[in-house]
Amino acid sequence: MNLAEIIYWIGSGIVILVLLEALISMLKPIVEFRRTKQLMNLSAKKLQRELELVPVSSATPGSNRAWRGYRRFILEEKVAETDDICSFLIRPVDGEALPSYEPGQHLGFQFRIPGQTKLTTRNYSLSCAPGDPQRYKITVKRIPSPPDQPSAPPGQGSSYLHDSISIGDLLEVSSPAGRFVLDRQDPRPAVFVAGGIGITPLLSMLETICTENINRKCFFIHAVRNRDEHVFRDHIEQLITNRSNLDLHVFYSHQEEGQDFTTTDPAYHEGFLDVERLVQITGGGDLQYYICGPPPMMSAIVPALEESGVSSDSILMEAFGPASTRKNPSVDSTAATETPTNIEKWTLHFNRSNQTILWNGSNSILELAEKSGIHIDSSCRSGNCGTCEVPLLEGKIEYDEEPEVDISQGHCLTCVARPTSNIVLNV
Repeated sequence: MNLAEIIYWIGSGIVILVLLEALISMLKPIVEFRRTKQLMNLSAKKLQRELELVPVSSATPGSNRAWRGYRRFILEEKVAETDDICSFLIRPVDGEALPSYEPGQHLGFQFRIPGQTKLTTRNYSLSCAPGDPQRYKITVKRIPSPPDQPSAPPGQGSSYLHDSISIGDLLEVSSPAGRFVLDRQDPRPAVFVAGGIGITPLLSMLETICTENINRKCFFIHAVRNRDEHVFRDHIEQLITNRSNLDLHVFYSHQEEGQDFTTTDPAYHEGFLDVERLVQITGGGDLQYYICGPPPMMSAIVPALEESGVSSDSILMEAFGPASTRKNPSVDSTAATETPTNIEKWTLHFNRSNQTILWNGSNSILELAEKSGIHIDSSCRSGNCGTCEVPLLEGKIEYDEEPEVDISQGHCLTCVARPTSNIVLNV
């Protein structure tokens, strides 16, 4: 090979190398673009999966109006009030201002408890006066196993809050709801009767009366087992001190051995609260009653008040339990399999579950669905939160009282709706 051929091949190699380098330079942006696009698609899919786990909320950004569904909150503070009662202060993750609420209302919570296949929903009363646009406060008692069933599991929701939720953890919360609220317009003396942890909505009312300087005669009566379980004792005494329109009375039903009882203090009493002692304290007459407590107390106090002549319209109440407290209920809610003779025998067909149930005239649509193993998300069970709203495909329903939430066209709230024809639900 002569010199000219050598120079030719060396030059050709150099040209090829230059062309390859140019080609690589041209291809590199294309490869980088495709790699970036792939990463963006993966990030988008990941974000979509995360968004699907976020509770649905229709709260308008930047507004402080009530929201539909569940909104994500963070536990900011956890305060032990007694050995088994704890207050939880929560703020919204989005940082937007919170809607105010009426004293006496509650929040709905949706828990994803490990080991449970279904979501657990619970309602807890707001336990302070409205006014803080950044935080809400609830106070919850750990519910133990029933005394007569020590092997039964303790309260699922309360145990989860007490034992598993720590500061910084997230909670799914529905908007304030409930009709058990302070009537600021009624001028009559008010009688607040709380049983145990049933004090929480009444404390919100009492604080409101004090912070708004409502000059209304009020009797605040708390029935509790003993001093150790007397939640908010010092706080309430401080609220009522030097306020001539507020009278405090406490009933200890089960004083522990060794605990001193101050019999000289007219505000403290031994034994159970009953209507006779209520009349002694209040003097009777035209009064407005706010009553909240466990079913045994409610079933003893409320019917007795009605039998003594107090009108049902003068008794506002909220039972911390499932029992009915009105006297002579028209239909026994436990007789779910019996159909009263004075109602139409409408059928409820659950489309997706392919089950048809005969309406019994007493249980709500939600309760009948649950009895048949059909799951419907729920929270307040009183038409206040909208959680149990489902599509109504066929038929007609009505409400004894208009729900407090807007219902989408073609839907119904199963917790308070009653059928007026055969109906088909998309559940």
